[in-house]
Amino acid sequence: MSIEGLKQIKLLLIGETGDGKSSLGNFILKKDVFSVSNSPNSVTKEAVGYFGEVDRSDVFVVDTPGLNDSKNFDNKNIQNIIDCVKNTGLQGIVLTMDFNNFRLSHNLKQVVKVISDVFNLKDIWKRVCIVWTRCYNYLPQKIIEKYKIEKEKFKEEMIEFMKQTHGINENIDIPMFFVDSQPDEDDDNIRSEKEIEKLIKWARGLPSIDKEEINKLIGEFKEIGYEEKEEDEIIEKTKDTITYKITKYRRPKKVKYNGEIIYGEINEISSEIRTEKKYNKEPSDCVVM
Repeated sequence: MSIEGLKQIKLLLIGETGDGKSSLGNFILKKDVFSVSNSPNSVTKEAVGYFGEVDRSDVFVVDTPGLNDSKNFDNKNIQNIIDCVKNTGLQGIVLTMDFNNFRLSHNLKQVVKVISDVFNLKDIWKRVCIVWTRCYNYLPQKIIEKYKIEKEKFKEEMIEFMKQTHGINENIDIPMFFVDSQPDEDDDNIRSEKEIEKLIKWARGLPSIDKEEINKLIGEFKEIGYEEKEEDEIIEKTKDTITYKITKYRRPKKVKYNGEIIYGEINEISSEIRTEKKYNKEPSDCVVM
């Protein structure tokens, strides 16, 4: 499927559950192929991609399950995304975020870490853009412009985190687009449509990473995921209670086909202080990786 004179582009949608990846994918492709729901739970169960229609027939979008940092980080979803990219190739990564979100959450940092750990390319962040979903078409332009200033601050904070995570010293920039991908029927949504046109133009300017190159990068690994462990530390004891700190750690784990395991850097991902009655079992000593 090809439009004469236009380069085929392949976009991977990544983000937290509930940030509107599926509706954005439909909006980009101009056809309803991805399931959409208002539920806070992810409807997308596995990474899957489709081509668009008419003037978007050269646009291929891969929708993915939400990568929320729940109690159990979903290695199955990560592996599914990797397998899909191996089969399709990659060009740009679209990081979806809710327009009403004004902070760099812990969950979002983990999504950024996944991109860094899985797609360990030198210039991977030059292939990433941000699409702010739920930027409703009925919002006055004055309000949108005001919020864009806040989003620039958000972006700078995210870029600093990306540079620290990926060990980047050079300056990087990430284009941002503001979209209402689920407008009310018959509403004027030209602003969002123009934003998607700018997104596609940006993507067409990116060099493609074909399936062969992707497989050279991550094809030697049978499995890519994360390993988690907890450490319990007693911080206070009284006659009746015991207070301890529970810290959770995570590190990337890549398994080669020959059985060799390569571990990445250990990171603390969460901690909590818990006080219990002393008749409860005291936390056992754990060895951190």
